[in-house]
Amino acid sequence: MGSPGSGKDPLDVWRGWYGGSGGGGGDDEAREDIHERTLRTVEEHQTNGTRSSSSSKGWRERCARSLKFAAGRGRSERPWESSMSRGRREEGYAPIADLPPKDEEDASLKFKYEVDDMMRVVYEGAGVRKIARYNEQKLVRDGWMERKVYKTTFLASAYCWLQIFLLWFLAGLVAVLVYGLLKACGANAKTVESLQRGLSVSSTIEIFVAFALGTYIKKTIDIWWELRHQTLQELMNVIADMCLRMAIYFPGRHYEDKHARETIMRYGILSLALLFQDAKKVDVWSRKQVRDLGVLDLSDLQREKLLTTREAALLHNVPAKSQMCWIWISSLFTKWCLDGRLPDPLGNQDTMLVYSEQARNAISIILAQLTTQFPLSYSHLIIFFCKVYVTTLAVEAGVTLGSSLLQGQTNYANLVTKSFVLTVSPIVYQGLLELKERVSNPFRNDMQDYSLKMFHARLRNECCGFFKCALDPPYTTAEDPEPSRLPPQYIERQVNTAMYDFDAY
Repeated sequence: MGSPGSGKDPLDVWRGWYGGSGGGGGDDEAREDIHERTLRTVEEHQTNGTRSSSSSKGWRERCARSLKFAAGRGRSERPWESSMSRGRREEGYAPIADLPPKDEEDASLKFKYEVDDMMRVVYEGAGVRKIARYNEQKLVRDGWMERKVYKTTFLASAYCWLQIFLLWFLAGLVAVLVYGLLKACGANAKTVESLQRGLSVSSTIEIFVAFALGTYIKKTIDIWWELRHQTLQELMNVIADMCLRMAIYFPGRHYEDKHARETIMRYGILSLALLFQDAKKVDVWSRKQVRDLGVLDLSDLQREKLLTTREAALLHNVPAKSQMCWIWISSLFTKWCLDGRLPDPLGNQDTMLVYSEQARNAISIILAQLTTQFPLSYSHLIIFFCKVYVTTLAVEAGVTLGSSLLQGQTNYANLVTKSFVLTVSPIVYQGLLELKERVSNPFRNDMQDYSLKMFHARLRNECCGFFKCALDPPYTTAEDPEPSRLPPQYIERQVNTAMYDFDAY
């Protein structure tokens, strides 16, 4: 049923807003605008008397229900805040800064979000998904039981349950042997009780393993935290700082200024993308992995308009490609200084060289952290004693079970305790070892690794925001629409004549 003078029922617009798919995300301001326009349209049609009484009655009743629904919720409420108890599938939300830019001419950056009330996942394509953020409040309450959360943890690993099965199998063998020996020897109740009470070897090993493994994991987490919030963030800060300067120095709408701004932004984001490729190479062990991960393939970067064909050829067989972009940026600024396109060219060149050095150093530190492992003997010692500990638990559980099988000598409390510890401890200790391995290189394609697509979108949106604000600052008027800019200068140097012996010529 359409509204007067239009081919679309405004209530259908309303439902489309609140009943979107879970993989959305979108422009917050645009949604607010749709909300207000829809409300005004419904109000206008509710009071419109041009419709016939037979067709308008039902339509107006639907309008009234929708307005009542809106009044109860409040106009400022967002669709993703609505209650799931209504039985409706609500639209997911992702921050505007992390969405693919929508105003690009070629829309080269493409990815999507899969959003629900538990987590926001970036789908990067080719089956690669990265967790952008999870709902901690829900996780600590009931979210930890959800299948989608379980699938991202060590509990979803086949090795986790295979190891528990093997340990229980070992415990069963030990139980059979102990039962046979005790029965053959005619052990009495005192012997069985003494045997069960003396099983404390695992407690001694546990003290060392807990201390060593705790230190091992803590250091790895510290490196991971520093990697994200210091070195990697420093690199992205440098890219944003350079684009901020470009927005001020090249605020024009003509091609030359636009090309200058976008070239620096493109090279900066290209450096970040190449860093992900360089980091993935660290844990590549075969030619097949090279092909599957595409660590030597630059075609994806060309499709995303980060790299031209000629630039790709220049980077062919060049090591540490992510650092080479900063040579291009430094050289480009030198050219602009010599061409007289920058104010204070010498000062700006020095500043940009400092930026380039900081970015290159950040990349170098990141790669050094990824390629530097703990000494093999240290890692082997910790892993070895973790395995010894869980094996000891299996042996102790087997001895307890075998001795308890003797008629009239069952110690159920001790048996239940040993069985519980044998099941839980391997999950905890092996899970921590797996956690250490996963966070040691967060640039890979695991679901909990960093998302290049999200970082790319975040940087591009931020830098494009700088450019947009510089084009139309608040002080501009219709009579004077141009933003202020410092006049470009050529390099001037004072020649010291004392350095030269003119009489010699």
